[in-house]
Amino acid sequence: MGIRGIFILTFFCLAITSVSYSQVLQLDELEQHPIKNASLLHPLFEKFIKLEENKEGKINIVHIGDSHIQADFFTNAVRKPLQQQFGNGGYGFTFPYNLNGPARPYRFATNVAWQICRNNRPARCDSGTEFGLSGYGFNTQASQFVLSVEASEERFRFNTIKIIAPEATSYRLAAIEGDKKPMIHNVRSSVEIHKVKSRETLDAIAKNYRVSAAAIKRENNMKSNKIWAGKNLRIPITITETSTDTSLFLPLEFQWQEKFVSAYHQDNPISAIYLLQTGKQNFYNLNGFIVENDAPGVIYHSIGTVGSMASDFNATPLFFEQLPVLSPDFVIISFGTNESYSDVTAEEFIAQMELFINNIKAFCPEIPILVTTPPTSLLRRRRLNNYVLEYSDNLMQRDDIALWDLYSFTGGLMGAEENFAAIQITKDYIHYTSKGYVNQGTAFANSLLSQYEHYKRNRE
Repeated sequence: MGIRGIFILTFFCLAITSVSYSQVLQLDELEQHPIKNASLLHPLFEKFIKLEENKEGKINIVHIGDSHIQADFFTNAVRKPLQQQFGNGGYGFTFPYNLNGPARPYRFATNVAWQICRNNRPARCDSGTEFGLSGYGFNTQASQFVLSVEASEERFRFNTIKIIAPEATSYRLAAIEGDKKPMIHNVRSSVEIHKVKSRETLDAIAKNYRVSAAAIKRENNMKSNKIWAGKNLRIPITITETSTDTSLFLPLEFQWQEKFVSAYHQDNPISAIYLLQTGKQNFYNLNGFIVENDAPGVIYHSIGTVGSMASDFNATPLFFEQLPVLSPDFVIISFGTNESYSDVTAEEFIAQMELFINNIKAFCPEIPILVTTPPTSLLRRRRLNNYVLEYSDNLMQRDDIALWDLYSFTGGLMGAEENFAAIQITKDYIHYTSKGYVNQGTAFANSLLSQYEHYKRNRE
């Protein structure tokens, strides 16, 4: 599949740098939506205190969810005030959702075709795809590739970059000598129409066009390999430009490598770095990057997948195996909207959330966990969404995890119907405007900081 089909996501993947932040809500508004079981966050608050007092070290916060987490509107509205108070330790986890696309904090460009697919649609992925921290499969069978990572603004420059992959030793890093940047030619793609002849098979057609059968199935929304004479198939054709001139590259040595991660650090902040392959492999899987600076402070990792549910992550063990790479001090979980549209019962939802939490604890024990209830929404044909009502009710009865009631904040059962403009939900009654997500994130951040200040005042 070419770039055209591979890297199209929803409008939630637009540049977060264009978002203007809403005003901080007043304290009396925040106190209407406090964090339940906030005492479970006291270990985190102690780390906040030490960070404020000593001005050294980092606190890693990991927020996991669906498309509204991937878009980073909500999460960046949390990241911003936390880093203003405790220091900016770096952006954290990032992933090439858009190659050669609009500018997010980090731009990615490449000279070969990469396949991207989601953990909630594994059948659309080629065999051998590994779903790790991003919730996406991202791979290529090309050799001699270059993938550039470039900060979109000066404030996103970094000292440390970590490569996350099933086999992190499959990659090497390079910088450039001098000011001349290597030209990374974009991958062009097109679609050809193939009329199936009698007795032709999908595998034979794929081999003839030098694409995978899975790519043809994705392009034609096919659920099986069944084809018939006379059927028109859309064949994705990827055309690679001339190879990138690597003579300008200066090889870099990793400071350390462990299972799933290779890390590079230098004293002076940099704006760009280049990823190349090591050796020859049939398949290169990549799960993401972590970017940090040398300053003490908070790193807020945002991990979300369009259309995902807790069960989709539970079905991909590599996600939980790679989670310790982020060194989490606090984990926030936000699911529920997609489950409601898949008619998942409250009992099934709670069971999957329980499994998700237990999977996290298996690899990151003793880490405080907070769950946000899903926001209000409407089902198809503008029916009231009783699913998220039941999810929220069941979650808010728990005493073993910290909870924040986003459902009530967005108006509860009738919120999408009666408070449409106030909560800034979009016309599909599922998603919210960018400002709506920012308002939610701002309210959550202020609730967290309000609870932290309360803890400090009453600390013995």
